[in-house]
Amino acid sequence: MAVFERCCCCSVRTGSLVFGTLGLVMALVNIGLEIHGLATEEELQFMEELREVFLATCILSTLQSVVSITTYSLLIYGIHQAKYKLILPTLVWNPINICIDIIIIIYYNVLFDLDLHDLFLHIVLITTAVYA
Repeated sequence: MAVFERCCCCSVRTGSLVFGTLGLVMALVNIGLEIHGLATEEELQFMEELREVFLATCILSTLQSVVSITTYSLLIYGIHQAKYKLILPTLVWNPINICIDIIIIIYYNVLFDLDLHDLFLHIVLITTAVYA
């Protein structure tokens, strides 16, 4: 089995800590944005069906962020304590999270009747943002 010792310019341990910390911060920021979105939802002048979609998306995104906070916290704790079984939830959750985001993007593209070029562009942007 191949074992990586370095990833780009730092050790795998340091890279994993940076990845976990950035993921944790972004999930916390996302929860703040979603709570703000839910608080100001009544002020927005959407059509009724779009308001329901907006509300459902905010709730789903908040749930995704809560799971992300949990998995990234386990990742950081597992690296610090050298308990590598705690890294597994992050390795399982990240692909699931990306799939959920892609499904949401496809749904919005169908809902707003966007062309396939825009759909492909949004999927590329979300996957490169996650892996960058």
